[in-house]
Amino acid sequence: MSATDKIWVGADPGGKNNFGLAILYPDGSTKTWCVDHADEALEKVCKEVAVAPAGVGVDAPLWWSSGQSSDRQADQWLRRTYGLSGGNVQAANSLKGAAVVQGAMFVHRIREKYPAVGVTESHPKALWAALRPVDWPTFCKTYSISSTIAGHQEHERDAILGAIAAREGFEGRWPLDLSASRHASELDPARYWLAPVHYFWPRT
Repeated sequence: MSATDKIWVGADPGGKNNFGLAILYPDGSTKTWCVDHADEALEKVCKEVAVAPAGVGVDAPLWWSSGQSSDRQADQWLRRTYGLSGGNVQAANSLKGAAVVQGAMFVHRIREKYPAVGVTESHPKALWAALRPVDWPTFCKTYSISSTIAGHQEHERDAILGAIAAREGFEGRWPLDLSASRHASELDPARYWLAPVHYFWPRT
């Protein structure tokens, strides 16, 4: 599949009417929704796309740690690198259940439908801080996307950022993979039941 044929999906898992979903098309256009749960999100994807997505970016921790607070090395690096607080980049034990459960279940369900689909974790709020765009229109122009949403529409925006993370990561433009460095207490996202999972990040 060439770059001009690839579809990218972004998911911002949450509860009722708070599960952001985005589809990023080869021409840079996007469609977004807020749905209730992972199954509804998958139904939207299957209805809207004619080919298997090339990659999915999910705003949820997709592997976990048995250590204190289930804090991962990737999350610690993000806080330290960008001066973010624990409220901005939370340890898994501090997150609401919808983000953790619906995120993992969306990956599980979309892989049932499309077994070869690539998956990367994303963290849109940290990514926004890392890239420091001037505003949403400037960001869209930088990444060659067109979007009808406003920058304050949080769940849809975060889903679009997840789709961009998937596109940039799997296309090789974001070569840094935060899943490669882990504490001994962490699952290996290349080898556990939800594997393989990446965490692509821009070199900023």
